[in-house]
Amino acid sequence: MAASSYSDIRWKYDVFINFRGEDTYDSFISHLYGALLQKQINTFIDAEELRKGDRLPELLTAIQESRLSLVVFSRNYALSTCCLKELVEILECSYTKNQIVVPVFYQVDPATVRKLKNSFAEAFAQHDLDCNVEMEKVQSWRSALTTATNISGWDERNYKDDAELIEEIVEDVFTKLKQFSSTSSKYDVFISFRGEDTRRGFVSHLYKALCQKSINTYIDAKELRRGDPLTKLLIAARESKISLLILSENYASSTWSLKELVEIWKSKYTKNQIVLPIFYQVEPSDVGGLETSFAEAFAQHDLDSNAEVEVVRRWRLALRTTPHLGGWVSGDFRNDAKLIEKIVEDVSGKLIHISPMRSIHTGLVEMDSHVHEMLYLLNPDGVKTNDIRVVGIWGMGGIGKTAIARAVYDEIACRFDTCCFLGNVKEGFMKHGELHMQKKLLSGISGKKVGTSDILNKGFHEMLKRLCQMKKVLVVVDDVDQLAQIEALLEKQPDVVYRPKVLSDYEALELFGVYAFGTNQPNIEYDHLSRCFIQYAHGLPLALKVLGAYLRQRTIDEWKSVLHKLTVIPLREIHDVLKTSFDELDYIEKEIFLDIACFFKGMDKDYATAILDGCGFYPHMGIRVLIDRALITVSQLGNLEMPDLLVEMGREIVRQESIREPGRRSRLWNYKDVHHVLTQNTATEAVESIILDLSNSDNVCLNAEAFANMTRLRLLKIGHNHFGEQHLIGHLKFLFRELRCLSWHGFPLESLPSNCQFKNLVDIDMRYSLIERLWEGIKKLEKLKFIDLSYCLYLKETPDFTEMPNLEKLILLGCRSLVEVHSSFSTLTNLVLLNLSGCEKIKILAGSICMPSLKTLDLSGCSSLEMFPDTLEVMEELSELNLSGSKIKNLPLPIKNLHGLRILGLDD
Repeated sequence: MAASSYSDIRWKYDVFINFRGEDTYDSFISHLYGALLQKQINTFIDAEELRKGDRLPELLTAIQESRLSLVVFSRNYALSTCCLKELVEILECSYTKNQIVVPVFYQVDPATVRKLKNSFAEAFAQHDLDCNVEMEKVQSWRSALTTATNISGWDERNYKDDAELIEEIVEDVFTKLKQFSSTSSKYDVFISFRGEDTRRGFVSHLYKALCQKSINTYIDAKELRRGDPLTKLLIAARESKISLLILSENYASSTWSLKELVEIWKSKYTKNQIVLPIFYQVEPSDVGGLETSFAEAFAQHDLDSNAEVEVVRRWRLALRTTPHLGGWVSGDFRNDAKLIEKIVEDVSGKLIHISPMRSIHTGLVEMDSHVHEMLYLLNPDGVKTNDIRVVGIWGMGGIGKTAIARAVYDEIACRFDTCCFLGNVKEGFMKHGELHMQKKLLSGISGKKVGTSDILNKGFHEMLKRLCQMKKVLVVVDDVDQLAQIEALLEKQPDVVYRPKVLSDYEALELFGVYAFGTNQPNIEYDHLSRCFIQYAHGLPLALKVLGAYLRQRTIDEWKSVLHKLTVIPLREIHDVLKTSFDELDYIEKEIFLDIACFFKGMDKDYATAILDGCGFYPHMGIRVLIDRALITVSQLGNLEMPDLLVEMGREIVRQESIREPGRRSRLWNYKDVHHVLTQNTATEAVESIILDLSNSDNVCLNAEAFANMTRLRLLKIGHNHFGEQHLIGHLKFLFRELRCLSWHGFPLESLPSNCQFKNLVDIDMRYSLIERLWEGIKKLEKLKFIDLSYCLYLKETPDFTEMPNLEKLILLGCRSLVEVHSSFSTLTNLVLLNLSGCEKIKILAGSICMPSLKTLDLSGCSSLEMFPDTLEVMEELSELNLSGSKIKNLPLPIKNLHGLRILGLDD
């Protein structure tokens, strides 16, 4: 049996599974293990048991490092001595470490296990005959089986199938672990002492001093009269935040005191209770070495026939370990009054930093996982004196950064000599400046008021260095929006950054339920609607809390009404919090943010950057700022993404520009609003972008006159599903002077008006249109980068490209009526992509091609094309050339100039 340790536990696993592999692994355990992992429950399983055999030392260590053990009893369980040894260790840990034990009876009757019948009787008959196994050990196995079967668990026979059983187990384990992690304390302080040594003198004065400080203290005040039941004392010890151990000369002679001591040590590593020893008129070495009166007391305990050997061993271990906790030695103080003053001061300071943590009411259901990750990054126990380690928390507004910081602070503050939680840093810098915040930090660390003159005379960094010298100092700097603020206060940038994720649907439902119903599970009548609101909130704790509180005690009809309203107007409380991030942006960054929210969301980042650059918005820097502020992300595919709640926030800002008349807003995206503006001619010069999805509309009539007033229109995207019909009523007189993006699928005219001025245009995307030509004559389009006329079935000619020097992509895919491409294309030195695939009537291309930037040339399906250009300048960038489906039979000798060619598509 492994020796117990009272050192501070660091749980490595959430769950240990004890099972008989050949009975259950493939059919049951593997599925249970997978379900636990899906729930993010860190589980130890001996998955290699059948291949590698007994690895008992490793398994016993894993048991000791687990918070909960699942014991899966099956038909042949008792045949395995390894399983039985594990079971004994599990029950030992349940006593010494308060480990949770849960039995599962899989295809076996609990009574069969308890009474050792059938296969269990046969197994123990073999163990009794095994000369290599001691009788005492076999008896301990029998006892362990009896004990384990008396613990409440699951019986497989009560469930319709394994899936239902596993679901039940996982949910219950999840709940137990959560309860295990959260503690509720009835008292601030529990005092453990030997009454006849210290009650009338030291303890009474200490108790009075604690009460005067309003510290809720438990003391066995009636001991001298009648005595309290030991159970009551142990419960009080368990329910206290701090335990004071007053170790006096005769402390060890009291079995009650020793039992309290063991219980206090349990609470230390199962509930993070703070334990502070006071060595009153004894030396720590006497306690740790069990010398003098402590040796005499244990000599008596050893002779006591009523005292169990194992219990006495635990008492010894607890006492020997206690001096390692530090504490106070009475001999170091001039008198008891000074000692008590110091104790009360330190206890008060530690209680300030203790608050209910990891609770569902902190704002994040799964606070444990965040705290665990942060502790790993901070490594508070590994921080040496004078070391500086800075860990940042980064994420969008409302994700719970402050809640996480506060929970971590509450968790580890007691491990530091001095602590300071500096909040509202952003606002403080903005309103009062750097010097003011430096004064607040120094005052918080020192506990004394620091003036401006102190910092000016001595220097902030020198003062900070002196305050932190030879101390462990914890500082939380909350609500920071610039790295310069961190550097001004802490002299360095974060060493590592933690990025909390949004809540899973399950976690979100729990948090929402707490605020909506007062419980972590929704009312069954509201279940479907609850899940609708969960989807809306997208795992953002702020949104879940605000929505839940807003909907509490409202009717189902009111819930439905709110849900419908949210599709148009966000909840004000959520909007206002998220908008603070927007308000901190400069003018151009705000414009980029709104363009992404209302137009570019989901589009390629490089494409959006090119368009925004054409708008004069300096997007390379602006997009970087938005990413750094967690307002947008870039997907693995390179697309711009923005959380839906931030999209709604941005769109609400635009909606507020003109609530009643959409034609007076800067950006339009809602189908109903855009359709109203383009059919009723209500647009004004305020309109800068329009995005209209017509994919679900077969026949659309738009008023051409509606564009006449949009003199500031920059972005136009009218999407259509292939060849649906569009009609323009009236004449299109719009000049397009400010237009950067012209994306109009299914454009219904033969060409763009001759009076259009496209000097700022960056992109022309007119797929599936009826155009025969883009325009007449030559137009100077120095900013134009992209032309896509795919599937314009009536396109007969392309424009002259001479005045388009920066064109990068020319896509004419599927233009079946196109006979030739204007020869000027061959001199486009910045062209990267040329796609003429499916242009069936093209017979020849320019005789000479000089496009040094070209990477892809697609002539596949050009079934009439017989000749490849005779002259090819050096095109080192060309990596893909597709000639399949064309009539080209011979490649010209200049093909050797294509040094970078990697893919060449040819017919056999």
